[in-house]
Amino acid sequence: MHGRQALMEAKVRPARAADKGPLMSFIRDVWGGHDYIPSVWGRWLHDRNGKMFVVEVDGIPVGMNRVRFMEDGSAWFEGARVHPAFRGRGLASMLGENSMRFAAARGVGVFRLTSGSHNRAAHRQISRIKFRETARFSVYEPPKGSKTRPRGAAVRMSPRDLLIVMDLLRKAKEFQLGGGVFWHYFTAASLTEGVVSELLAEGAVWRLGDAVAVAKSGDEGEGHWEEVCYIGGPVSDSTGLVKALVGRNKNASERFVFVPQKSPVISALRKEGYSRNFSMVLFERRAAKG
Repeated sequence: MHGRQALMEAKVRPARAADKGPLMSFIRDVWGGHDYIPSVWGRWLHDRNGKMFVVEVDGIPVGMNRVRFMEDGSAWFEGARVHPAFRGRGLASMLGENSMRFAAARGVGVFRLTSGSHNRAAHRQISRIKFRETARFSVYEPPKGSKTRPRGAAVRMSPRDLLIVMDLLRKAKEFQLGGGVFWHYFTAASLTEGVVSELLAEGAVWRLGDAVAVAKSGDEGEGHWEEVCYIGGPVSDSTGLVKALVGRNKNASERFVFVPQKSPVISALRKEGYSRNFSMVLFERRAAKG
């Protein structure tokens, strides 16, 4: 099973409930035992807005991934895991190629995924399936013990403000640096007019001066957090808007601010005591036409 002949027996198929045990036997050790897959397995397995796949060798599950269909019409690839004994044998690429075929068959033309900025091995594998880097982001957290700031001049935007918000977004340096996406649950979707309309209807879009932010809450297992999913505009306005929004969810155990690298907002946040938690790379591939 560990030999090269095993690759001749490899195949990708939809995940089943019975796959959980074999997969968790090695996933439980990922990230020092803090991998999120065990807490989302059940939800992913039954989610009608996505599909989970397993790669098996000689009938034994040794890897997995998931496709999620996003609100902007793109497909997001996540949760790619391969047993350490089977890495470097093309199984991750098999999962990725299968996911692209699955999404393309449903009319999806844009595929995206992310990886930690220092995960060179993953970047090499991602390039092999012809994804290209489109942006780099860092995730910042407020200083420990920081108190909720008053919202002051921050204004929650409404659906009637769509044209104003789109104009401010497109003018922002961060919109260009970040590939025009916002983050939620650590997935990225384009800030199209349709998506922004939905965010406005949710009450998730805020403005201060000429800066615009998208702010949402999230959870994973027992963890709850709040996110400034997008921030862009003049530095002083953007910084003030972040400070006005961070702390809005009293039950959040963690608070994240997503900022594209090279944005001047980063230096301003650092001066306010914000620190970088981690950085990641956004990759994209478009489906072949015809």
